[in-house]
Amino acid sequence: MIENIRKYTGLMMVILVILFVSFLFLDSRSVRSGMAGEHAVIKIADRTYSDKEYKTFGSGAFELTSGLAQSGDFGLYQFLMGMATGATSKEDAAEKFFVGRMILRQAKEEFGVFPGDDEISTYLKSLRAFADKDGKFSQEIYRNYIEKYIGRLGLTENDIRELASDVLASKKINAIVGSGLSVDRDAVAKNLALENQKITGELARMDLAPYEDKIQPTEGEIKKYWENIQDAFTTAPLRKFTYVLVTPSLPPETADSSDTPESLADATASDEVKKAAKAKKEEEKAKRTTAQAEERRKKQLEIDTLVDDFLFKLEEQKGAGFEELAKANKWEVKTTELFAQATPPKEIDVNVRASSRGGKAIDELFKVQVTSDPFSKISEAIAIGENQWLVARMDGEEKSRPKTYEEARAEARAQYISEKGAEAMKTAATEAVTKIKASIASGKTFSEAAKEAGITEIRPFTEIISTTRPDGANEPQNLFASARNLDPNSVGEIITESERTFILYVAKREVVKEANAAARLDSEVTARTNENETIAFTSWMNDRIEAAKVEQLYKRR
Repeated sequence: MIENIRKYTGLMMVILVILFVSFLFLDSRSVRSGMAGEHAVIKIADRTYSDKEYKTFGSGAFELTSGLAQSGDFGLYQFLMGMATGATSKEDAAEKFFVGRMILRQAKEEFGVFPGDDEISTYLKSLRAFADKDGKFSQEIYRNYIEKYIGRLGLTENDIRELASDVLASKKINAIVGSGLSVDRDAVAKNLALENQKITGELARMDLAPYEDKIQPTEGEIKKYWENIQDAFTTAPLRKFTYVLVTPSLPPETADSSDTPESLADATASDEVKKAAKAKKEEEKAKRTTAQAEERRKKQLEIDTLVDDFLFKLEEQKGAGFEELAKANKWEVKTTELFAQATPPKEIDVNVRASSRGGKAIDELFKVQVTSDPFSKISEAIAIGENQWLVARMDGEEKSRPKTYEEARAEARAQYISEKGAEAMKTAATEAVTKIKASIASGKTFSEAAKEAGITEIRPFTEIISTTRPDGANEPQNLFASARNLDPNSVGEIITESERTFILYVAKREVVKEANAAARLDSEVTARTNENETIAFTSWMNDRIEAAKVEQLYKRR
């Protein structure tokens, strides 16, 4: 919202300001969608699509699907991820989502898959986003969603029905493309049996620290190590900013009069009088709350407009006048010293507002790319806190560079010791396993064998199952997975983690019979079949997209 109104002048500015005041919670995408021209922005399989089509079936629909999926509908997550496979950013995801939908809509024509109105309505009524507290479809919630939410995305009820049609069609085409990919029922049954075990055994633990303590590299060894990988030791890039933090002057919260002590007259009044007095208080409270909310909304609008004007004027002035314009608005201007992204000043080490892209404000500042345009030094208006804006100008930068040996020495020494210590620990563990196996073969217990091999930390585990959460302080995270295929009275492969190594011994395995084993097997076979179909469908989609030779024709803003 803030960063895009400044792109227009004259009457266009007046119209946009009216829209801005009317729709407080609209973001820049909704404003742009209302003003979108019919530019050809992308070509897919020799067909061009306009900016309006892209917003309807791509960016707007991507936001819509994301919002609906947040209520917990896994099918929508699958559709979202399937259409946006391989995306590396939010913008990239929206584009891939659009391309995927266009390929899918072509496939609907090819396969003759067209969900009917009743099927679409039934599907929409099944979505959790439109359910009441009892989990039932609420016409009121649905209507509010249509009237108050999707409009800000530039969409209509027809667009949500089109989305539902595509989701339903993708499931059917998924099954068509993946048909014939059978699953070995016996293999699934065996895997389930392995998962449904109770396993008992022991763990011998070796820590890295004692092996690291024995590594005392010479200066020559450290320098030689650094020389071989010196490019891996670099300084962090540093940046310096001048910035303003803009906070609206909001009216204070009004006190709740319900906390006022009850008078003698109130206490002795009849029930009917008390009920009427209570209703009057609640009505007055509701009026105060509404008035206060309206006042806060107006104040927020005022500051939002000021921030937008600030950026608009800066762009007109080619980035000049940052301090003067800020002081004209009575905003405090601050300048940082050079700092790394990992160690920002406390005041700007804040989260981006939840309704935005998420992450840290400082991450957005370090995305600023300076070009020949002086205005490129100015950040976008970054939404932070509950109602604040951060706008900054990059004043200087020290790019990352390779460290000198003196700068890198301590880091290189620590890394050398860590690597050599890990190698020594692995060698010792391998030798210990050989000794332990030989001792067990001669009739000794695992505990006895481990102690003879020089390991003192030995810990039993009892009847762990696939859902058991290992004790992170004393057990490896993949304990069950490492033990599930081991025969009783046998030693497994070494389990190595960053600071320790475990030697695993399985004493007993017991398959747990499920009361609903047949139904569970049927469910697993169905799930594996669906996975195979999804893999086939994803591969099919990727082939179609590659063959479509997608081409960007116009940079979307």
